[in-house]
Amino acid sequence: MSQHNENNSLIDDLIDNDEPETTPMYASSQAPQAPQVIEPQIPQPKSHMFQLNFYKKFFDLNTEDFFEKIKNAINPFNHQLNLIKEDDEEITELYGFFWITGTLIFLMFVSSTGSNLLSNWLHSKKDKEYEYNFDLLTISISLFYGYNLIVPFILFSVTTWVLKFPERLSLTKMVSVFGYTNILWFPITIINFLIVLLINNEKHHTLLNILEWIIVSISGVVTGLSNLSKIGPVLLKNLSLIGDVDPQRNYYILMGSLIFAHMIFTVLVKISFFGISV
Repeated sequence: MSQHNENNSLIDDLIDNDEPETTPMYASSQAPQAPQVIEPQIPQPKSHMFQLNFYKKFFDLNTEDFFEKIKNAINPFNHQLNLIKEDDEEITELYGFFWITGTLIFLMFVSSTGSNLLSNWLHSKKDKEYEYNFDLLTISISLFYGYNLIVPFILFSVTTWVLKFPERLSLTKMVSVFGYTNILWFPITIINFLIVLLINNEKHHTLLNILEWIIVSISGVVTGLSNLSKIGPVLLKNLSLIGDVDPQRNYYILMGSLIFAHMIFTVLVKISFFGISV
C-alpha cells in the first residue's frame, strides 16, 4: 500500500513539472512608454539698447554681493579688485552706483536744507521765513552723477585709445567703483546737523564755515583715496606691460589728474551744499 502511494506522488510531481510557467496578467498589460521628443532650442534674439531687456543685466545683483562691495568701498586701502575687462564678463552691475548715488543726493539735500532750517529756527532772532532752494536737487544730480560718469569715461578713453593698454579697463567696473565709494560721503549729512545744533550760525559763522570745510575735506580725501587705491595698481601694471620708457612718469600724470579732478569735485560739493562765505 505504501509503495502504491509513493508511485502516485511521483506521477503527480512529473505532471506538475510539465505544466508551463505562467506570468502574471498585469505584466503583459503595461503600455509601452512613448519616446521622448527633444524640441530644438531656438536661439533668442539679442536685445538692443532700445529694449528694456537690454538694461536688465546691469541691475542683476544679490544682497550678498551688494554688501561685499560696500565693505570694499568703505576700506580706502582695499585694492583687491579686478578692473580688467574680460571676454566672459563684459559688464558689471550698475544698481549700486545708481542707488547709492541717488540716496546720497537726497540725503545731502535734506542735510543742507534741514540744517539751514534748524539754524534759522534755533538761532535766528528774525521772524523771516526760510526759503527752500529746490534748485539744489538739480545741482546735486548734475554734480554727483556727472563726476562719477565723466571721470571714469575719460580715464577709459585715454587708457584704451591713447595709451592702448594691453589689459583694457572695464568702464562699467570703474563706474561701479566710483558709485560705491559715494557711501563714504554719507556721514557728512549727519555731522552737518550736529554742528548746527552746537554752533550759532549768526554769532560764529566763521567757525561754522571752517568746520564745514574740514568735514567736507576729510570726506573728499577718504573717497578719493578709496578710488585711487583700487585704480592705481591696474594703471601701473598696464604702463609696465606696454613697455613705456618711463612708466612711472605716465603713472603720476594719470594719478595726478584723478587727484586734481577729485579736488575740484570736493570744492564744488562744499560750495553747492554749504556755501563758501567766510
